[in-house]
Amino acid sequence: REALPIFSEEQRIMETVAHHDVILLCGETGSGKTTQVPQFLYEAGFGHKAAGERRGVIGVTQPRRVAAVAMAKRVAEELNVELGNTVAYQIRYDSTVS
Repeated sequence: REALPIFSEEQRIMETVAHHDVILLCGETGSGKTTQVPQFLYEAGFGHKAAGERRGVIGVTQPRRVAAVAMAKRVAEELNVELGNTVAYQIRYDSTVS
């Protein structure tokens, strides 16, 4: 996780999120945008039911089924949680959302 290029930008990304309603984050393929940013947000308290203004869902879209499933599995593994609880995916008729 620490080897990904985006990891060193966590502080700057989270400061930007704190000051803006919408941000656009661009980076090279494989830089960690899809797997690491949701984890940065979760670790900062976003997405928790009792988080006040930060409660809700951290959502990530993927254009392909395989990418969505692989991303959810990787994030769950890196957060050391079971897929379907804290981290889940939903694709048409296939879902691990509980």
